[in-house]
Amino acid sequence: MANIIQVKRRVSGLAGAPASLKSGEIAHNEIDQTLYVGLGDDGTGTASSITPLAGKGAFVDLASTQTIPAVKIFSQAPRASVDASLGTELVRKSQLDAALSSLAAGDMLSSVYDTDADGKVDQAEAADSAPWTGITGKPSNFPPATHSHSISEVTGLQASLDTKAPLASPSLTGTPTAPTATPGLNNTQIATTAFVQAAVNALIGSAPGTLDTLNELAAALGDDPNFASSVTTGLAEKLTKSANLSDLTDAAQARSNLGLGSLALQSAGNVNITGGILSGVTIDCGTF
Repeated sequence: MANIIQVKRRVSGLAGAPASLKSGEIAHNEIDQTLYVGLGDDGTGTASSITPLAGKGAFVDLASTQTIPAVKIFSQAPRASVDASLGTELVRKSQLDAALSSLAAGDMLSSVYDTDADGKVDQAEAADSAPWTGITGKPSNFPPATHSHSISEVTGLQASLDTKAPLASPSLTGTPTAPTATPGLNNTQIATTAFVQAAVNALIGSAPGTLDTLNELAAALGDDPNFASSVTTGLAEKLTKSANLSDLTDAAQARSNLGLGSLALQSAGNVNITGGILSGVTIDCGTF
């Protein structure tokens, strides 16, 4: 019975080279149908690189249709045994020459279309000087081109501008108007009389008619420019409610002013009355 030698192989799983091979060792991957060989030696017998050696997974397959992803450079022109019949096939030179020879030159000759040999077709030269009325398909109107004029070149422009107010420090006449600003707004917007009146009304609020001007308020304050100081000084001279008259500076004079005399100094349980008349008085000595 003959001996059978089998190389390292992969029959299922992923395409590609083995993770490692010994130097000179070969391995076949049936997934991508490529034969790999180990090249070089890392010093331990293991190949320093692995490269495709054979198989249609890495080289041109003569027996079947195959897509070649890399660029191939031929040292000689490649040849085809038959003419191309599909849009993606290479065309043989003989096929191209035959196709070109079948094309007629026609009448596109410079001697016919450029009789003066100036490099421009005669019909184009005629179009350069065509009359405006002879041009068809032209638009009915044209957008104006950018240009400039001085003020004096425009009739009435200066007189019209003179009636306009300048942006800087204008001197207005008549009754100019402006949008009324929102009440309470505080910026450089023009304040109309309506805005001012609204501000004044808001300041007056619900004050009575006799106190809705500064003059009336001043009169109500006694025209005293130091009203607050005067009020403070006046309040400082008043008796304190919680002191119950103990803060009188001259109690004797106060009793005299009230006509109380010495009776105001006697205890209710020991009253000494000298002179005078008691009328309608009930005297009760109490009980024991």
